Amino acid sequence: MGVSSVNEAGSTWGAAFRNKPIFFMSRKEMDACFDANGVLRKSRLKNVELREDTCTLSSNNTYRRPNTTYEIYDKDKGSAFLDLNFLIKDETSSLKGSLSDKKDVDFYNFTIPFPNFQRNYFGVEVYIDMPEGCDYDLTLYDEYGNQVGKAEWDGEGRKKLSVPNWDMDTKKYCLKVENGNGEEVSPNDFYRISFHITDNKEHEKTDAVREAYGNLYSAYSRKDENWRDYLDRYNEVLRETEQNYRKELEELHKKQFAGLPEGKKYQGGRTVDELLQDMAEGKELSEAEREYVKIFANLKDAEKAQQKAELKNDFSDDFVKDLEGMGISREDIEGMQVRIGSNGTVTVDGIEEETVREQVQKLVEKKYSDKMYQYYIGTADSVGNLPENAYQYATDVQEVKRYLKGVTGQDVSLQNLYMLPDGKIGGLPKKADNLINNTKDNVKVDQMRDALRNIIGNIGVSGDVGIPDFTSQFQFQHGAFSVVDSGFAVDMGALDGRLTPQSSGNMYSDMYKYGFKIVL
Repeated sequence: MGVSSVNEAGSTWGAAFRNKPIFFMSRKEMDACFDANGVLRKSRLKNVELREDTCTLSSNNTYRRPNTTYEIYDKDKGSAFLDLNFLIKDETSSLKGSLSDKKDVDFYNFTIPFPNFQRNYFGVEVYIDMPEGCDYDLTLYDEYGNQVGKAEWDGEGRKKLSVPNWDMDTKKYCLKVENGNGEEVSPNDFYRISFHITDNKEHEKTDAVREAYGNLYSAYSRKDENWRDYLDRYNEVLRETEQNYRKELEELHKKQFAGLPEGKKYQGGRTVDELLQDMAEGKELSEAEREYVKIFANLKDAEKAQQKAELKNDFSDDFVKDLEGMGISREDIEGMQVRIGSNGTVTVDGIEEETVREQVQKLVEKKYSDKMYQYYIGTADSVGNLPENAYQYATDVQEVKRYLKGVTGQDVSLQNLYMLPDGKIGGLPKKADNLINNTKDNVKVDQMRDALRNIIGNIGVSGDVGIPDFTSQFQFQHGAFSVVDSGFAVDMGALDGRLTPQSSGNMYSDMYKYGFKIVL
């Protein structure tokens, strides 16, 4: 770990000189900012440009993407890979991305990178600079899927939102970028996302939490026999904070709704769940209904409904159009089933004519396999309801098995992989060994290495429970695709129990947990 100081230009690397929090470098940040000889690369400390990640199966079109890194490209110094939290540590830098078309949506997850006691005094703002003539929506969601901020024009040609300071327990957030006005966009029109640290002018709202935690930690550390009395007080403060969080959330949504133009204020009597059900069934919502859903719907529920609608309508229509170009009609594939294994192997059943079945299978393999995988993980409850660690493990398995199959032309047993003393990965076939262990400055390989290390570590922890493998399965009925949830062959509850350490008999084991369900 390392610490760097704040420079004269106001970059936020380093110690808190009255108005900046202390930041510690992660391992990846150390690797990015220091060369092999330990010499600081000054050019990597400010004005860094992170690149939008589009090289994984899920790319950045899905909201649930833990541990994602973004590329810093330098033709002379080589690439490095950092997560979005880096931009909070260095507000001179930004992420550069683009929307591929007017319907494209990009998601970026980040975690507030400083301790709770510092969060009591500092706030975080998020900015988006857009291409000329574009009007993109930037929306913020907390780790529970609640919509907690919509960027507004700041008078300087860009949009800004503030991360809420309602508590000190919520640290994970998700940004959503989408085309706001429905106009055509170009993938060559780039937006930039950056962060800025501010004073928390409402720190009194969380003063009680900070003080109660400090008293508890102090009592527990000195082995005070009455430390549980301090725990009870801390839990009481947490319950009060949760109630205030819900109140702040409700007031924010009411304010956002009141600020809509009259024509966009939904006046109907249907609930958010009912509107989402309509959306999932492919029904077109009115503009007012869409605005209502954007404000009040949970991120997980809204994205699931959107994914179901896209699969049923746009995706199915595009798929059929490609088939019609080959002389195959919608009726010819009615009742078929498509399965995509974790290694990427595509199987098509339910089509009697062998020639047609082979053509459909080749079309899925060549053009639609990755997109169908995205729809599966976005709508299948068996995957979507997994806790964070199990979800990361299961999706890492999919990414790695497909990647290794593509590199080696064969299925690679993940159980036979292991870590070598020098940090390299053992047990890989020859074709993959050199690529994985020796390739530098390649974002895809870098992410596969991280995923492999995560898998090897999880196999060691999960033991005989097994690897969380699944098959993405679909059916084509009534002229459209839908997901068939195939579940897992292993006990995912038992697996999560192994992956998530349980505290017992200490100050953390009986701490109050919010009633919100975590979705990130």
